[in-house]
Amino acid sequence: MLKNYIKIAWRTIRQQRLYSLLNITGLALGMATCGLLIQYVRFEQSYDRIAVDRNVAGDKPIYRVESLFYGAGHKSEHWATSTNGYAPAMKANFPEVESFTRIFWRNSERVVRYENQKFREPHVCLVDSNFFTFFDYPVRQGDRKTFLNEPNTVVLSEATAKKYFGTQNPLGKTLEISTLYKTQTYQVTGIFADLPVNSTMQFDMLISGKSATSKFWNFWYQHASYTFVQLKPHTDPSRVEAKFPALAEQHKTEQAMKDVTWGIKLIPLHNLHLNPATPNEIEAKGNRMVVRFLSIIALVILLISWFNYSNLTTARVLYRAKEAGVRRMIGSSRRMLLTQFVIESMLLHTLALVVAVPLLLLSTQVLPESLHLHSAQAVWTDPIMLFGMFLLWSVGILVTGLYPAFSLLRISPVSVLKGRFLFSGSERTVRQGLVVIQFVISVILIISTLVVYRQTAYMMNQRPGVLTDQVIAIKAPVNSPNHAERVELFKKQVRTLANVSNVTGSGAIPGEEVGQFLANRRFEAPDASNRLFEMLTVDFDFMPTYGLQLLAGRAFDKTRPSDSTALVLNESAVKQLGFTSPEQAIGQKIALETTPDRANEIIGVIKDYHQRSLHQPFTPIILFMDPKFGWIPIEYYSIKFRTDDPQNLLSQVSTIWENTFPESSLDYFFLDEFYGKQYQSDKQYGLLFSIFSALAIFIACLGLFGLATFSAQQRTKEIGVRKVLGASVASIVTLLSRDFLKLVFIAIIIASPIAWWAMNNWLTDFAYKIDIEWWVFVLAGLLAVGIALFTVSFQSIRAALMNPVKSLRSE
Repeated sequence: MLKNYIKIAWRTIRQQRLYSLLNITGLALGMATCGLLIQYVRFEQSYDRIAVDRNVAGDKPIYRVESLFYGAGHKSEHWATSTNGYAPAMKANFPEVESFTRIFWRNSERVVRYENQKFREPHVCLVDSNFFTFFDYPVRQGDRKTFLNEPNTVVLSEATAKKYFGTQNPLGKTLEISTLYKTQTYQVTGIFADLPVNSTMQFDMLISGKSATSKFWNFWYQHASYTFVQLKPHTDPSRVEAKFPALAEQHKTEQAMKDVTWGIKLIPLHNLHLNPATPNEIEAKGNRMVVRFLSIIALVILLISWFNYSNLTTARVLYRAKEAGVRRMIGSSRRMLLTQFVIESMLLHTLALVVAVPLLLLSTQVLPESLHLHSAQAVWTDPIMLFGMFLLWSVGILVTGLYPAFSLLRISPVSVLKGRFLFSGSERTVRQGLVVIQFVISVILIISTLVVYRQTAYMMNQRPGVLTDQVIAIKAPVNSPNHAERVELFKKQVRTLANVSNVTGSGAIPGEEVGQFLANRRFEAPDASNRLFEMLTVDFDFMPTYGLQLLAGRAFDKTRPSDSTALVLNESAVKQLGFTSPEQAIGQKIALETTPDRANEIIGVIKDYHQRSLHQPFTPIILFMDPKFGWIPIEYYSIKFRTDDPQNLLSQVSTIWENTFPESSLDYFFLDEFYGKQYQSDKQYGLLFSIFSALAIFIACLGLFGLATFSAQQRTKEIGVRKVLGASVASIVTLLSRDFLKLVFIAIIIASPIAWWAMNNWLTDFAYKIDIEWWVFVLAGLLAVGIALFTVSFQSIRAALMNPVKSLRSE
């Protein structure tokens, strides 16, 4: 019996080649796209599972301790980092805390030397000795319980060990590791597996925390570590958060920020990647809203392909009605007819799956690598993904197979055989409703794509207020004898090169967070007026090099020795200090944190500029070069050039560098490219929206094309009569297209407010954003109408041009 069902199903598929092709194409694209997006979403949601599997199994969740600060009853700051002092105090005072570990990120970029090799490593961090027992990162060599127990020991990733030692056994070898302050030797005691891409923290070297002093690990005024705590089973993290402010009051020893309420937020480790970025974040963040949106698109595309199948199949019920009537008259049961339709659906879905699998695998090779659509092969090796795909395949078969069958079974076989069968109004309404839903989705996607594109273009085309083109940024050399003299010599020699207009040093460069904060106030103001400011260490040439616009006062002047303690503020800093205008701030005195009894004079005010992307609002920034704050170092040297051949200039700079800083690697980049990378994820998401929105619209158009074809076939004789009576081609095309365009207009009316609401919510994440203007909806509507008209008109024109003699011959 099954063989007979399959034979009939195959015969039907072959007889209806066009409709079968449309169904297979739509289903295959729906399955492949859905599988690809689900794989991407699963990957984004899989971050940090490698580190916590053991702990989750033990029902002891891990949280990152993030810092909150409240002033005048309002939250003023939320940082991803915390001080080293938080964790031991929490463990000692909160019974809910089972254990903790810390990783210190400040100044983690270091130059590492082994024999004649030297590389600048981005994250060489100090960690607590229990780091590898707290987390479950795989270890390749050494004892995870003890290899960080001794001072001056270091563990490496497999790739890093191979880079420095090749095939040699790295254990017991020593590395020379240098910072901006000092150089020390460390012994290699362990090797851990290379971290997967879906690990929030990315590091290649970890130094034993025993290498630092106990004062360092208990200090409460430098928020520069990630602190992780493991709570006892079934502990509500909000209970720990509520207790923290009272604990912090016991440990505030400095006047700075003493009048601010300190709090914490416990963030589950597996949520870190998709949570919104906060200041002091080290890792690149994902976007939870984008992940949700792509999840919806995956489901929507699959639903559209199912709608197409159901629409085309029910539309052709008339042609199957006589077959069903004869079957039922000779004794076929309802169950047998249902089985026949399900078998046909299963055969089409299986053929579509055969096409979808290579499409899915090919897409990861064809689509740009920047989209991070990681290898879809994981779909076929992940049991959960396999089960999910099988479930979707099964549901699709049942939904698309049973609905047309039930529509057919509602028809009386007697009326069919007497030729009295017509489509019921309810069936036409359902089909039209499905078309409207498809185009509601299509219009929403068109509007969303336009808004995403406009917002990305707006951010990238705005003037940041700082010059980033034709600037080479070089990372500062590590500590060396006569360091200050060597730096001045390097800058002097580079300035003498042709096509170099200026050289400057700074603690941060445009495109990255300043990252150094001090709690400051107006001199002689009460301590309670302390507010946090980003402190940007600069030299005398910083402002002219970066073209910062002066609003009042003056820039730093080399001829004035007192300017070494002077301050230049941006507009936001002036407002935070309570001055009503830039002019009022000039000449006023400021008390900086750690030097409250000494006044620093404001000599200039600059216009707010975008230190970071337009995702973030302007922040209060103070430019200074006070020698008392040498612990906030110069970390970059920027070379402003005027040549179309920067590589030749770089060759000259490299020679000067090697002669001046032989112990340090030369690491440079072009600042405009670095600044533009802030918008890389926005461009990535915009491209993702565009690709998958286009796919969803294309699949919807496949169904519309099939329905237009069927409609034209149904009305062949009517068209022939109209042409004989003198109807023009244009009038016939209008006749056939009108009903479909009505549905598209209804879809536009429904979709527009939904799209406005969704995209307005999306834009709330941006500090600087576009307005969603009326013409976006008009353009989206015109595109939708144009797409629908183009899809329908092909069959309409073909039908209108048909020779009426052929269509009327049977009459």
